[in-house]
Amino acid sequence: MELTQVKHEIETLAEKHRDEFETVSACIFAHPELAYHETLAQDQLCGLLEKHGFKVQRGAGSLETAFVAEYRSGKPGMTFAFMCEYDALPEIGHACGHNLIGTSGAGAGVILKEIMEKYGIGGTLKVLGTPAEENGSGKITMLDEGIFDGVDMALIMHPSDMSMADDISFAAVNKTYTFTGKPAHTAACPWMGASALNGVLQMFHAVDSQRLHFKDYTRVHGIILEGGTVVNIVPEKAVCRFNIRALDAGYLEEVIAVIDRCAKGAAICAGVEVEIKQDGYLIKDVRNNRELVTAVEKNMDLIGEHHIPRDLTQGIGSTDVGNVTQALPAAQFYIGVGEGLGTHTAAFAEAAGGEAGRRALTAAVKVLAMTGLDMMSGRS
Repeated sequence: MELTQVKHEIETLAEKHRDEFETVSACIFAHPELAYHETLAQDQLCGLLEKHGFKVQRGAGSLETAFVAEYRSGKPGMTFAFMCEYDALPEIGHACGHNLIGTSGAGAGVILKEIMEKYGIGGTLKVLGTPAEENGSGKITMLDEGIFDGVDMALIMHPSDMSMADDISFAAVNKTYTFTGKPAHTAACPWMGASALNGVLQMFHAVDSQRLHFKDYTRVHGIILEGGTVVNIVPEKAVCRFNIRALDAGYLEEVIAVIDRCAKGAAICAGVEVEIKQDGYLIKDVRNNRELVTAVEKNMDLIGEHHIPRDLTQGIGSTDVGNVTQALPAAQFYIGVGEGLGTHTAAFAEAAGGEAGRRALTAAVKVLAMTGLDMMSGRS
């Protein structure tokens, strides 16, 4: 088996299945579903995989809208997985292009399975449906529940403004701080009260005083969720929430300790109590497997996909893919849908559902399938 020739076959197959894949993507795009409610998207992707001979389990662990699709060659080899995302954003739908992510992962699975059967490539190929990336971090739940167990490598594509073979992301966590004081009438007897709102305000000042000491690219953002109900009563309860990010999960833990300390100190200063609660999972930073990144880069070159290096100046976010990359060899790369477009915008949604998105879908399927071939043929 000559690898370059087989990759040309992958290109031909991607074009052959183009209409089929675009139909699935368009359906998911036209019917955006929020985290944990992606029933139509799950049905579309599972239906595509079942049609092409995958054994599909709808629902995985505690996640009803997850899925596991599997093809076993019956021969020794590695277990390789494509990851799919397919949840949408409130109001602006697929403004992060998850219709393309889900369909490209499933489409690459369809094509790589055909290649494995034709050339007798050993191993197991999986397509993992990972819901709730935007709000809930479904991949972390799937990791905790053992759904990634036995997977040797995993790969996912994300649309962006430009194509990039590598990724950088923040480790991130959300925390809620609830301050409880003592109510009193602010005119008649204010000295009998203890203002929970003062605790919140002091916390914001304390956090601001620490920014000088944070490492570069540390991000700490807070909002006040509750600050009292009427102006003539000392607030008994006040609540704030902070989003805390850093370039690696280890340093993030250090920053969290500082923010928690600010909350406790503010409570002492205001003479109130504070309850600290983590909201959801701690999302880890992406640490892409270098072997996968190198293969993705070469395959982008092979199909003529222009790509640029990934760096901090381009702006970075957070993703539960990071937790996968720190649990097993995995990677996320980008395919561009339009230079200058930012995700989570109406313009990006328009691109993801238009011709630019269709072009990116086909390119992504090719790169994903070729990279899966590189890994599976090298270790089969």
